[in-house]
Amino acid sequence: MLYLLALLIPPLALLLAGKPFQAILSAVVWVISWIFALFGGFVLWVILAVWAIMVVRDRNTRKMMEEMNRAP
Repeated sequence: MLYLLALLIPPLALLLAGKPFQAILSAVVWVISWIFALFGGFVLWVILAVWAIMVVRDRNTRKMMEEMNRAP
């Protein structure tokens, strides 16, 4: 679910992944990418989507590692 949000709405995915400051920065860049969509803003959007996917993946990996450490 977060991966889909990372592709469509990167700032929201970052916020739900527990990274509020990154979400704010991402939101600013995301708005700029929509404003300049005709002049290459699509590239910014792709970069934000990849960034959000990496953060979500890191979150999932950390959760999995914590669960492995808790197991006896």
